[in-house]
Amino acid sequence: MAGNVGVLIEKCRKHFRGNCMSIMSLLNQVREGDIVLPAIQRNFVWEETQINKLLDSIMRGYPIGIALLWETYEDIQSRPFICDYREGNHYKFKENSQKRKLKLVLDGQQRLQSLYVALYGTYKGKYLCFDILSGHDSDHSSEEKYLFDFLTSKEMKQENTEAANSEPEEEGAKSSPADIPYYLKVCDLFSMDTKARKKLRKDVCNSLNLDDDADDLIEYNLTRFDEVLTKDNNILKTLIIDENLPSDSPSRKTEADILEIFVRINREGTPLNRSDLIFSMLKLNWKESADALPEFVDSVNKGNSLSITTDFVIRCLYAVSDLGTKLDIDLLRNKNNVEKIKQNFSTCCSAIKSMADFALQECWCSNSKILGGLNSLVPLVYYLHYQDKYLAPQREIQNIRKAVYLFGFSMVFSRYADSRLGKFIKEELRTRKTEQSKEFPYEAVIWWVKYWEGYEAFDQKLLQKNHRLTLHVLQQHHGTKAFLKANAPEVDHIFPRSELRKKGFNEEEINHYANFWLLSKNKNQNKSNKHPKKFFVDVNDTDLERAFIERDMLDYRKYRNFIKDRSEKILAHVIKQLGVEDSDFEFKE
Repeated sequence: MAGNVGVLIEKCRKHFRGNCMSIMSLLNQVREGDIVLPAIQRNFVWEETQINKLLDSIMRGYPIGIALLWETYEDIQSRPFICDYREGNHYKFKENSQKRKLKLVLDGQQRLQSLYVALYGTYKGKYLCFDILSGHDSDHSSEEKYLFDFLTSKEMKQENTEAANSEPEEEGAKSSPADIPYYLKVCDLFSMDTKARKKLRKDVCNSLNLDDDADDLIEYNLTRFDEVLTKDNNILKTLIIDENLPSDSPSRKTEADILEIFVRINREGTPLNRSDLIFSMLKLNWKESADALPEFVDSVNKGNSLSITTDFVIRCLYAVSDLGTKLDIDLLRNKNNVEKIKQNFSTCCSAIKSMADFALQECWCSNSKILGGLNSLVPLVYYLHYQDKYLAPQREIQNIRKAVYLFGFSMVFSRYADSRLGKFIKEELRTRKTEQSKEFPYEAVIWWVKYWEGYEAFDQKLLQKNHRLTLHVLQQHHGTKAFLKANAPEVDHIFPRSELRKKGFNEEEINHYANFWLLSKNKNQNKSNKHPKKFFVDVNDTDLERAFIERDMLDYRKYRNFIKDRSEKILAHVIKQLGVEDSDFEFKE
């Protein structure tokens, strides 16, 4: 991303000041609260391995990019860096009502946050530890040279104890530092003076019975660690917009300018996804959304497996505000559109809650993946948004249910969602909203599914397209999350694939929905390639009858008849469950 920042710098050079400061100088400003994160920044997303590699790069003296900051006195929402990272951290934003000078991070947040956690805090309860016996050259420069790892105090002690108990291959010989690790917490290294470091070298070499090279290696690593973090100003470059300008200078950038810089950086470099950028723009123009949107997503996901995302909520907000369903950030450059979204937020959230209830209570499903993805539910949110109390009229429930399942089976919105969702809502739902109609356009759903995906009947081709949904209806599995991983349902072949391939059946026959059923992960792993007659011997007759599995048909010689008979019974069952009529698909020319 640094190259793209450079392009921006050339355009706005007079507003930028290059700064020579070490990594620790930057992090000390973070610690003091002088460098903070604006609300437009997304959450911390780096993994442990990325942070370990970042520290290896720093120890090698490799440049790690640019930190782009904005110096401002504006009363703008910001939050401090987190010191102790845990999944699900919620951030509280503060106003700069005192108009104190702050530096807000526009680019380089993930690197700075990683370094702050690594050097001052913890990552999921673990400390960054440095193997002070690493640093050996390798034939492959891509391999990590300086080894870092996140460990608990107990894990670090165990690693070091194992190293102390290891013995060299030749009896009486000294151990080589290349053969064993020895970890120290990075945060402890900063408090060591010369005397403490000398004692450390002696203690480690004696306890591990290391050869003479080890003392020099440890001293080099500790010195190197101090140099790259506290003295080298070239590893992480810092650029500061509006640095040292008077607080009332007309040359200072506005919030709108800063957002534009932020958007351009993320469009031209490794981008945030569209909803991240849109959320950033919303946060700048509507401060309450910084807390309200994440809190709603957390609350609506409790008690179900719909896995509603910020992306989905924003798409629904666009839709109910009649801004289309394409996540177009440029629409938010118009303040009237931001105001529409702001005004519709509460009512849209109510419609999403009602949709979640409908999916569970009327569609018997609490898992969006089974229904072909969250996009299948956007039309329902739009429809419920303009209904009384956001509730589906009683007389429309069956048609809505059939429509949701038709979206799910055809997976019509799993591709081209931006255009297809927008088209369907504009052509079929917006006019009904204007007319205050309570009708859900089920006939139109059938027409669009035929037009986009070519399905002219509720038939086996439709059930095959989303066989997971077919099994969900057949086995009455709501798609709720299993508390025990071993109980998580998996789609399994009744007749094992490998055996069918040996017997010459083609892939279409092998992967027919009639050869599938849902089985818990634990049972599936134990099933292996057992003959179905042997595997099903412990399954009771009632469960088999409900799944349309006849014991006397569990014979490879009868496989094609098994598929034909079971597929027809499953289709008839699904049609009956959903209340689909043949007349539903009588298209008028």
